[in-house]
Amino acid sequence: MTFIPHTPAQRAQMLAAIGAEKLEDLLDTIPPELRLNRDLNVPPALGEAGLARATAELANHNAIPLNRVFAGGGIYPHHVPAVVDELSHRGEFYTAYTPYQPEVSQGMLQCIYEYQSYICLLTGMEVSNASGYDGGTVLADAVLMAALTGRGKRNKVIFAPNVDAQARRVVETYNIGMELELVKVATGDATPDGQCPIAAHLDEHTACVVFQYPNCLGYLYADLAQRIAEVHAAGALAVVMFYPFAAGLLKTPGELGADIVCGEAQCLGNPMGFGGPLLGFLACREKLVRVLPGRLIGRTSCERDGQPGEGFVMTLQAREQHIRREKATSNICSNEALLALRSCIYLGAVGREGFRQLAAICHDNALKAQAQLTALDGVSACRDQQFFNEFTLKFPSGKRDEIYDAALAQGMLAGIKPCGCADPELKNCLTFAFTEVHTDEDIAALTALVKEVL
Repeated sequence: MTFIPHTPAQRAQMLAAIGAEKLEDLLDTIPPELRLNRDLNVPPALGEAGLARATAELANHNAIPLNRVFAGGGIYPHHVPAVVDELSHRGEFYTAYTPYQPEVSQGMLQCIYEYQSYICLLTGMEVSNASGYDGGTVLADAVLMAALTGRGKRNKVIFAPNVDAQARRVVETYNIGMELELVKVATGDATPDGQCPIAAHLDEHTACVVFQYPNCLGYLYADLAQRIAEVHAAGALAVVMFYPFAAGLLKTPGELGADIVCGEAQCLGNPMGFGGPLLGFLACREKLVRVLPGRLIGRTSCERDGQPGEGFVMTLQAREQHIRREKATSNICSNEALLALRSCIYLGAVGREGFRQLAAICHDNALKAQAQLTALDGVSACRDQQFFNEFTLKFPSGKRDEIYDAALAQGMLAGIKPCGCADPELKNCLTFAFTEVHTDEDIAALTALVKEVL
């Protein structure tokens, strides 16, 4: 069966109507050297049994188990309770398109409302939207929110040291046409004890300063609340990229004074999925709700036949699908409702105390791992700073790649290379992450491998 439902006669009729002889005529604006002038390099079609065998063979290449992934950088190997799959795979959730009609989608709208409430609790913010694509795109939305709040008079965006470079590049892409001034404070400008100097870059044109908490090396700014106060004194907003699992032990960004909080929520009940799909979250102070992009689900009281009740509705939907394009606060035209649902189920299942316990296990595992690894000759911490569950280590020259490759050969992902922070001092470093899925045996196995390579 073809994926093109039109017959040759119908296609010829449509081409005649627009004055073209063949489909290729529609590609005239594309230079010939950029066109694919051959058949796609794909294998022949398979029957169901053959396709099942082929996919099983591909799956067998996934040789790294969850507990041997010692890498984070935004996507983390957390355990997903069985209840999350069991409920989120129900047909009414799994096959639904979009909850546009509140009268027939009350269940889904209630789940999104509860997801928003959870995000507000984790971030310390007052309002959350219904979700975004991923951590990078919601950071871009957060920056654009700050620029809109500045009403054209403030067009400078400052990135504090050690903000993830991939997320920053997403902002740079969305800035095309916006003409904001993007200023990156060099990684080396951060002091060894975690101080984050930004005062020299603040002025009356600053719309916002972007912080990452914990930062892309895993460390915590020692003076984040103080720096945010400086941002406010300059009349700008503080945007914080946040790893939400850290809320189990650390102060929320809201408690530190942040105005907008965003980040990646894959860690809340969603698998790593080889890099996706992901779940961006975006929350802010109530005073900024009018520039908050995406959907926002609200709850309203209602009465029918003398009986009290409640209904869930789309309170705001500031997207180009719903309002004039030039009025839209974002042109990222969808959200991740199914993954937001999974996060809602996950947080409801683990509860407040369970979440704190899981965060404590993550931190404890990271402390044990760092202590064992830095006890090896030639291994040292990249920074003498506090961290949550992620940290960066420095190895003797040339040993980083040997460790990484040897680990892959043994079915282990030994951290990530911190290319996100382009700094010469990081060329011999690896950033490791630890969660509740790791055991003492896993940490010992990683330590033994590193010792063997050294």
